Amino acid sequence: MKLSCTQENLTAGLEAVAPVAGRGGSLPILQNILLEAQAGSLRLKATNLEIGVTAEVRGKIEQEGTFTVNGRLFAEYVRLLPADKVDMELSGDHLEIRGAGQQTKIHGLSAEEFPVIPEVAGRATFKIDAHLARAALSQVLFSVATTDTRPEISGALVKASGQSLTFVGTDSYRLAERSLELKTEITAPVQAIVPLRTMQELTRMLSGAEGELEITLSDNQVLFSFSDIELVSRLIVGNFPDYTQIIPQNSKTTVTLDKEPLVRAIKSASLFCRSGLNHVTFQFSQDRILVSASASNLGENIIEVPAKVEGADTDIVFDYRFVLDGLSAIDGSEAGLKLSGGTSPGVFTPIEDGYLYLVMPIRQ
Repeated sequence: MKLSCTQENLTAGLEAVAPVAGRGGSLPILQNILLEAQAGSLRLKATNLEIGVTAEVRGKIEQEGTFTVNGRLFAEYVRLLPADKVDMELSGDHLEIRGAGQQTKIHGLSAEEFPVIPEVAGRATFKIDAHLARAALSQVLFSVATTDTRPEISGALVKASGQSLTFVGTDSYRLAERSLELKTEITAPVQAIVPLRTMQELTRMLSGAEGELEITLSDNQVLFSFSDIELVSRLIVGNFPDYTQIIPQNSKTTVTLDKEPLVRAIKSASLFCRSGLNHVTFQFSQDRILVSASASNLGENIIEVPAKVEGADTDIVFDYRFVLDGLSAIDGSEAGLKLSGGTSPGVFTPIEDGYLYLVMPIRQ
């Protein structure tokens, strides 16, 4: 194996795959990145047996071949090289790297030991704008359950129907849903549960990405393709909860509010929450919201926030952290809130459609 490429292109490829290497437990080969020099380009691969990532790097291939080297070491070394041409050549069980007056040898392992990253034979493929996909995921993933107690909600639901793609996340205490318009129409509805870690990796890789994100679903795997990067992951087996049943269809109280004053009020009230609890009371009446919390050993805090409140007066208690998360995820300076009483979920939305954030109340 003998090839050359630019330090910039090599660094970009390694930034995509290197974080996945080293997360495969005790198998030494999973600490490594696979280098495949063939067909006029260098392909970098990493896997932890649940996620597989491939990045294609443009370069000049003088001699084809394959080899694996430690992902963290290789990525950090290349990142420190000057922005110039990088030459690489396999010599025995070492990869020789030369660039801008530097020469290094990195010990590696045979590519024969590296696990095969499966190809996805899709039953459905659709495309969306990569930038919009990343923004949508950032509005949903914080709501996904972070434990495996209930596997069916330990990932994000991805469902497509017609020309609509929807991401959904829940931990049973709150729920976020974001819908996007697809580039093409889906003839038959499809859905799958993608593990949270996969979605987090995808969000990281989409940072600064341009163009389209292509999503391919099979019965047990998903493939995300964009630019020169491919991310393959297993799917979670199970049935995502029918969350539409808990979204109130009618509301007794409708609120339009400025986010920033409410955020400051919630943070202030949170200082007076009882130890170990995150309960903040919200009282909605005409033209105002009273935000309050109290603890016998701390005191009491009540703040009035102006808002447009229509309908019945309502008192409700929320976990303040969940409300802050939702307000942060909503674009723009204003937000809407619909309530159906003190014991029903509150539904936060932006002024424009496309996003929904539901929070379960705390019953006193």
